[in-house]
Amino acid sequence: MSKVITFELGTKSINQAIRQLNAYKTELETKTERLRELIAERIAWSASNGFSTAIADDIFTGEGDRPTGDVQVSVDHKGDVSVVIADGNDAVFIEFGAGVYYNGSAGSSPHPKGEENNFLIGEYGKGQGKRKAWALPESTSENPVLTHGTPAAMPMYRGVVEVTNMIGELAREVFGSD
Repeated sequence: MSKVITFELGTKSINQAIRQLNAYKTELETKTERLRELIAERIAWSASNGFSTAIADDIFTGEGDRPTGDVQVSVDHKGDVSVVIADGNDAVFIEFGAGVYYNGSAGSSPHPKGEENNFLIGEYGKGQGKRKAWALPESTSENPVLTHGTPAAMPMYRGVVEVTNMIGELAREVFGSD
């Protein structure tokens, strides 16, 4: 998106050029804000799809279906910042994984940001995830509920990567329009 402003060396022409420049600045700011919002919305859409299809745990319900996560993804636009939020009890487990059965050795992380954010396999919940299977907290001795944990699905991370690869296309979509 480019604009050519021509003017003559006179007060009236310079003032007109200043008005055109201010209008162009406003247009750029509006389109930049729209691009930021569009990026956040696309990340949220991708992450929401990832969370809705991810396995929250490998236990089986009475119908034989694997439970999927209870995670809601939303976007919060505040000022010059847009934040994509994954909210729900299963969000961290689905994003980073739980247990060695699916995710590698204890103390490691299959997630590219896992170690950096200190989400390491087997470190949460009294270290139960260091075992290949463990009983869930809602278990009783009469009715044990066993799990192998949760595979790291990484829907937020994958959403960011997917949308990052689309930045040029999204920018053309926003800035290419008049």
